[in-house]
Amino acid sequence: MDTVVEQQDGTRRVFQERLTLYHANSQGTGAAVQLEPRINRRAGERYNCFFLEMAPQKTAQMRTESGLTPATFDWERKITVKLNFMDICELLAVLEGESDHVGGGRDGLYHQTGEANTIIRFCLHDAGGYRLALSRKCTASGEVFRVGTVLSRKEAIGLRHIFQAGLFFVTLPMASHGLCAA
Repeated sequence: MDTVVEQQDGTRRVFQERLTLYHANSQGTGAAVQLEPRINRRAGERYNCFFLEMAPQKTAQMRTESGLTPATFDWERKITVKLNFMDICELLAVLEGESDHVGGGRDGLYHQTGEANTIIRFCLHDAGGYRLALSRKCTASGEVFRVGTVLSRKEAIGLRHIFQAGLFFVTLPMASHGLCAA
């Protein structure tokens, strides 16, 4: 969701309410991660969650005569998953050192829709940081698509704080409207 703020001069400025982390590499096998909080802000919107999206890298960064061309990401092939209260708690358990990976005895968190099954994998990475991966299996065709990356420890600190703060509003969305004030 975007927020539009009208400036004093009458112009409008659009703020994207999402965090995007780009992990490009020279082989073109990187990924981008996008996290968007969806907290009730308008009547009728009942999300109360975070949307996590991951897109594979489409092209590598290239050096040309005119300078650098940045890497691009294939957002048309992105995998999107809705993170609810328990999903966020599972991610926080890993980020806070309470668990090595999400899903308990399973190899991830499973989400099922009519179109596909999605697995969220999040764990400590051997080389440091945290491995985040999404895989989606289409119900109709059986086709499997995977995308993943390693988040740095510093990125993980930021995510931990975003999830901790967001968990309150996911759980008690009316508080974001000031309706819970004493």
